[in-house]
Amino acid sequence: MFAKSFFDLCVSEKCFDANNAGPTLRQFYEFGYRTVAINHEVVDDPDENENKKKKKKKQPREISNNQEIIPEPLKIEKQITNEFEGMTILKRLTVKYSSSDSFYKFLKSSNIKKYDILALLPTTMPALMFACSNIEADILTFDPEIRSPLRINRKIYNQLMNKGYYFEILYSPTIEDHTKRQNTIHVSHLYHTFGKSRNIIISSGATSPFYVRGPYDIINLGAIFGLNEQQSKDAVTHCASNLCKKAVGRCHGKSVMFVESTIDISDVSVIELNDSDTEEMEVDQPRQKKMKL
Repeated sequence: MFAKSFFDLCVSEKCFDANNAGPTLRQFYEFGYRTVAINHEVVDDPDENENKKKKKKKQPREISNNQEIIPEPLKIEKQITNEFEGMTILKRLTVKYSSSDSFYKFLKSSNIKKYDILALLPTTMPALMFACSNIEADILTFDPEIRSPLRINRKIYNQLMNKGYYFEILYSPTIEDHTKRQNTIHVSHLYHTFGKSRNIIISSGATSPFYVRGPYDIINLGAIFGLNEQQSKDAVTHCASNLCKKAVGRCHGKSVMFVESTIDISDVSVIELNDSDTEEMEVDQPRQKKMKL
């Protein structure tokens, strides 16, 4: 299902406009990527949450059935995707939320099931603790534009890892701006301190193809994020592949199995036993000795 190659599981949908979809996919294909996830981010409105607290209980609640909070995922024409054989294009949704109420608002949308990967970006500690206990998702990510307000410790890290979460590091913001680079390195070192950099994936988070780099450049960049060479390789291959398989299980059930035949059935010889063979086996067996009681 997923090619045994390199993964980039966070590419902004801005890179896949009508005129840029083909050139962007070609660039990823030439770099060696065979699985790319197009990311769409939704953000809750903190002012709306404050207004809800101030509303009176008797005031009726307005619900719009025609308006979807989460839009449908971006679709790329098959005419473009057919040019890149063996390439898998996934749909990813990143939910940036500050409370459990705002997340439940997104969860009611019918379009959330149309995405292959679900990433969380909590902005407060209660939102992070809510993810640890109640949310089934695939990725925990962060906003590189601001210094993370989350106080991650070893208990939270292990709890999320046991739930199947992967921790994402974005390398494209480190190229764009000095402040983003500092914030990204700060978060990556927290992952190294409290989780020994386990379950780490490295994605681009690119808003433009200009900020996309090859996988071997990313492996070399992993040392800055506190990763050793093997962890850097796994961050763009093995861990990302396991994440995609886990996401399939989350969407379709609690578990998923991939069966692959390792031997050719035609080479297996079949031995048939006749009745005469069983009789000969019984004759060849030694007689049981009689014992006096």
